Amino acid sequence: MKLAAIIACGAAASLALGHGEDADYGLAIMDGAVAVGLGDHDTGTITEFGERVFAAEMSLSGPSWFADEPGIFIAEGSLPDNTQVSFTLTSALLYWDGTGSVSFAAAASPMNIGFGPVSVSTALDGSPVAGFSLNYDADLPGGFDEHFDYTIDGSAGAGIYVLANTFSLSGASDSEVIFTVFNAGLDEEFHDAAIEYVEKNLVPTPGAMSVLAIAGLGGVTRRRRS
Repeated sequence: MKLAAIIACGAAASLALGHGEDADYGLAIMDGAVAVGLGDHDTGTITEFGERVFAAEMSLSGPSWFADEPGIFIAEGSLPDNTQVSFTLTSALLYWDGTGSVSFAAAASPMNIGFGPVSVSTALDGSPVAGFSLNYDADLPGGFDEHFDYTIDGSAGAGIYVLANTFSLSGASDSEVIFTVFNAGLDEEFHDAAIEYVEKNLVPTPGAMSVLAIAGLGGVTRRRRS
């Protein structure tokens, strides 16, 4: 297993990939659980394990808001061959239209997460939705680097959307809930404000429970690691 070396070699790279912006979901197994950090397929490294908030930009593509970032990165040889990589959507999609102070409510439209012929969508009622599985090839040069298609119907308003999910790797317990802040057509200052809000308010703390309950996240109690 190459995980220790990968972490050590990637320490310097973490300075350029703060708060999950411009980074993939970097997955590994630590202490029997899925750990999520900042993945960089160019350097083959994962840094900042314990990161809970990621960011991405959406653009209109045909009839839909579309993004194919963040991707999922797992370092070459860091997991057993044929490990199954999957996820669960843990709540409804959240939405803020960019007016007034940052404030999220359940989105009127779901987000679809697709990979080739398979796809799942967030539930409007906030119920958890099981995702699909991909196979990890431990011998694949450069590691596992796959990108889903994230889409929202184009009739949905421009704004900030937040996706919540956990990741699963066979043989390990699930990750903590990960939040991804998607910017659909707003200036970057709104995106930055929303990222800061999510980091301070949606990453579970006792004071965030009433906000999380809006989207069916009230049962989440695990805290972000410093």
